[in-house]
Amino acid sequence: MGIIAYVVHTLLIAFVSSKSNLAPYLNDIQLGLDAAIVGIVGYIMIRIIKYALDNYLASKADKTTVRSISLIVDILLYSLLVLAVLSALGVNLTGAAIGGAVGGVAIGLAAQTVVSNILSGIMVTTSKTVRPGDAVILSSWIWSPPIIGEAERVTLLFTEVRTYTGNLVKVPNSAFLGNTVFTKLREGEELVYPYELTINADVPGTVLLERAKNIIEDEFKVAKAEPPKLSFNSKNGSTNVFLVLIKVEDIKNLVHHIDIINKAFDRAYWELKGK
Repeated sequence: MGIIAYVVHTLLIAFVSSKSNLAPYLNDIQLGLDAAIVGIVGYIMIRIIKYALDNYLASKADKTTVRSISLIVDILLYSLLVLAVLSALGVNLTGAAIGGAVGGVAIGLAAQTVVSNILSGIMVTTSKTVRPGDAVILSSWIWSPPIIGEAERVTLLFTEVRTYTGNLVKVPNSAFLGNTVFTKLREGEELVYPYELTINADVPGTVLLERAKNIIEDEFKVAKAEPPKLSFNSKNGSTNVFLVLIKVEDIKNLVHHIDIINKAFDRAYWELKGK
């Protein structure tokens, strides 16, 4: 390829030199020709590199990860190609670098959130922290309460989670790293969700637990679902905390199961309270 470019360059320069009306513009034509050759050869080389890289990554990572890495490689390689073309045109890259540095700082400050999201998105996708189809709990001090649902898409900027109530939440990827705790709910073929209830301790906790358990088992039999496991988790001053491990095959059923559990504890509490 280099030999072909050299031959073409030599022939065109010889042709221009033979034309007296073009001779005064020989230097400009030579610069333009050099830039064109650099651009064409550089573009072909980038396509070859991208083709080889995509084929290699296709067997090593999922499509989202491949797209993320491909975007970064495109930005890097085409930036180098632009610099090479400018150099071939005789542009002083030292002055351009100074101006670019000033502009880069301004752009960087304005786009730091986007860049942070992109880099975080690459890390999330390559590490496979969250993948489409994962049922997860996302807990963070940035938001409250936790996001509970199934990941639908993991893009460069956002991870989309369909909550168990049916809402679609787009979580910025920059919120993930260092700020979010992931809990995957799937155990084999089932999803297990740890649900905590806090109830006033003005009734005996163990008695409340037993009564609520009986109600819940009856309700789950009617719903033809597996009853959850209940435990007395802790006592905090004037409140009792109960832990309920809810098993579901589909996360969409979680809202119905939580409704049964809440109503069962509420009913058991007021029955004991009324004695």
